[in-house]
Amino acid sequence: MFGKTAISNTTMAATQAAASQESVSVTLAQLVRLRGTVRSVKRPAGRQVRAPSHGGNQSRALGRGLDFAEVREYNPGDDVRMIDWKVTARSGKTHTKIYNEERERPFLIVVDLRPTMFFATRVAFKSVVAAKLGAMVAWAAASNRDRVGGLIISSDGLREIKPANGSRGVTKLLNEIVSTHETGAPGSAMSPRYHQNSIKQVVNDSDPSAQQTSAQQLVKAFQHLQRIAHTGSSICLLTDFAGLTENNSGALSQLLKHNHVAACHVHDPLEASLPKPARYAITDGTRRSTFDTTADKVRLSYEQSFQQRCEQTRQLFSGHGNSYLQCSVADSLVPVASRIMRSLPGSM
Repeated sequence: MFGKTAISNTTMAATQAAASQESVSVTLAQLVRLRGTVRSVKRPAGRQVRAPSHGGNQSRALGRGLDFAEVREYNPGDDVRMIDWKVTARSGKTHTKIYNEERERPFLIVVDLRPTMFFATRVAFKSVVAAKLGAMVAWAAASNRDRVGGLIISSDGLREIKPANGSRGVTKLLNEIVSTHETGAPGSAMSPRYHQNSIKQVVNDSDPSAQQTSAQQLVKAFQHLQRIAHTGSSICLLTDFAGLTENNSGALSQLLKHNHVAACHVHDPLEASLPKPARYAITDGTRRSTFDTTADKVRLSYEQSFQQRCEQTRQLFSGHGNSYLQCSVADSLVPVASRIMRSLPGSM
């Protein structure tokens, strides 16, 4: 009896340790297993998306497009603008050019792994949630025959993954996510107790220079996306939007004009509202202080500030077929990934 109890306690401890590890880190095996969510996440064939298509989903038939297929004799009803006059002159018979319409479109997944994403008071880091959502969307996009690529944002810079077909493109993206997550996690990231029992100062960061650097990385990411995203590309943006302001949102506004962007605002419940009234210990990992949440005015101001930032971001995504949605780290991820896929056009 004692032996069975000891084994049971050991198993339970191991299970809890594994769960705690998964809340602060990601592995390639975890992200590959999310391929099993494709059926629930992918957009059903023939479903209409909210975003208007600017030369978007193409058919499998021959027609006007980007890829040259052949030259053949002109048939009544063919587009006269496609007549190949050189071949017509040489052969003495009217010929027309035929093109294969584009079957696969680039689908870019942007995962924010800046220091602000390595935070949580429950369930998992925002960075872990973003990584898992990115994997779900990537597998679903690949199953729709999109060419999957992306961009990883970190404190060390940007990592671009060029779009590729099928699982090849997805695997490259997932490897970069895992690699960047491992190198970007702070030293305290492996201590779940620290993140569960203390409140990190989220809004008023004690290091202005770090906050400015983080904001600059986000702006650089939007500028880089403008260069690498072809007009009409589908872009899934997974970020907490930390550092985005009216003064530095110009690059994002330009990106939204020429592409289909679905932005998922990943946040922790603590960022939306304060916990029950009390005095809490807060820390940035080095210094410690206290935060008093007993005043109703403080609590209301905190909640209104978050809602205002969300509304300002939502307004940026209004129009041009773009979309904005929120995801708490406590939310079920499959429905969120499904909403992302249904808001973006893609190949079928």
